[in-house]
Amino acid sequence: MYYDPMISKLITWGKDRKEAMDLIDKAMDEYVVQGVTHNIGFGKSIVHNESFKNGDYSTAFIPTFYPDGYRGDILTESHMKILALAAHKMKNITTGYYKDAADRLNMHNKVIYLTILGKKDEKDRDWKVESGSDVYTVSEMATGK
Repeated sequence: MYYDPMISKLITWGKDRKEAMDLIDKAMDEYVVQGVTHNIGFGKSIVHNESFKNGDYSTAFIPTFYPDGYRGDILTESHMKILALAAHKMKNITTGYYKDAADRLNMHNKVIYLTILGKKDEKDRDWKVESGSDVYTVSEMATGK
């Protein structure tokens, strides 16, 4: 992460600040850096910061908004469910459930259980992902929701 700015620079422009910020946000989603640790997540966090969006920042920006450093953005309940669903799909792919296109269409009635590890002061959360014929159900084991 200490050398990330030396790998490349990402520059966008638009008719106004908002358009340029939207473009940089999209570009960060598509950015690929392999082989070294990078700080794209930190950059996205900055781009989504309301003060930064409004142009209200100074050299004290990082100490003000990240006094304990950047530890990743807090995942919302919706993000947790999407992560659990993505894990389900990845498990199906890596365990060979998808042998061909027809298999992908017949992935109903599969269930996996997974744990999303909590950060420093957060608890781990266990999830159940069930695939039906047309819908996936993602529920947290502790709450059933």
